[in-house]
Amino acid sequence: MNKYDYIKRQLAKTNKKNDENYIITRIWHLLDNYDIKINTQQYVVRSNKNQKAEYGLIDLYFPQFNLAVEIDEAHHKNDINQTLDEIRKNDIVNALDCEFIRIDATQSLEKIHEKIDQVVEKINLLTKEKWFIPWDLEKEYDPNTYIEQGYIDADDNVSLRLVADCCNVFGAGYAHGIQKSGAPHKFEEDTDIKRLKFFPNETWNNQLLENEEIFIEYNTIPEENETYFQKRMYQLNQKIALFAYAKTSSGRFEAIFKGLYLLNREKSKNTGVLTYNRISTIMPTYYPKDVKQPLRIAEAYNNDEYKVAHFYTENQVRKFEGKYKKRYKIISYS
Repeated sequence: MNKYDYIKRQLAKTNKKNDENYIITRIWHLLDNYDIKINTQQYVVRSNKNQKAEYGLIDLYFPQFNLAVEIDEAHHKNDINQTLDEIRKNDIVNALDCEFIRIDATQSLEKIHEKIDQVVEKINLLTKEKWFIPWDLEKEYDPNTYIEQGYIDADDNVSLRLVADCCNVFGAGYAHGIQKSGAPHKFEEDTDIKRLKFFPNETWNNQLLENEEIFIEYNTIPEENETYFQKRMYQLNQKIALFAYAKTSSGRFEAIFKGLYLLNREKSKNTGVLTYNRISTIMPTYYPKDVKQPLRIAEAYNNDEYKVAHFYTENQVRKFEGKYKKRYKIISYS
């Protein structure tokens, strides 16, 4: 798939919604910048009821800027829908920690264009920031992109194609695909790398819960569930670098990075279901052990003193600082 095919697919999703189609296509054409990526009808995990994930859709999402644009059509105007829209907006903002812009499609054409121009101007300014990384469709799927960057972040909506790619981000060095759902981490020895399906899959019924802060592994056959339960609890690693196998904005099923999770042993024992809590959305990446790597000059840590990234150039450090502000503590080797 090339950029033209990707953009056509995104715009085609709006074909049956006239207001949405007009506004989104105008934004895209006014931007006239192939370095910018857009996602339409972006899936977002919201809240959960009865242990089931709920999903919201963002009309237009700019992943490079974590910016959501919602088009309010006429049916949004009644009191009930306005209340529901506000709840939905808050859920999305909480889930993505994103900026949220609304465009009222019931206003005059002049007012709509004025709001569109504001969005375009804002994005054009953001592309001039030092931390901005131009959209490269092929690099998005290349594990080396994240290895060279020094980290991988779930908030960047990273998707990879193969299980081997998921492992290679963390230095596995596989030259070919692997016929498993994952492998042990070669550098962080208490961690396994896994690509899991979060939809009914043969006898497995894994679930992402509470804005993806929790996930469970569960086999619907009691004997098989108990066997795996005991193995994970007492033999296998307790941390999981998780990729969810799901349909992405490209229209294909891909492995989406979700972060680092830790087995909640107490809850798992009480429920008989393996339950994991997310402890970080960001993880350091690694060159394979048999590959000569650049000299590391700095590392970044979260508030729990978990290393989330390492850096090879001053420019990488500056970009990271610009992107994350003071969320992480950077320690220089020099």
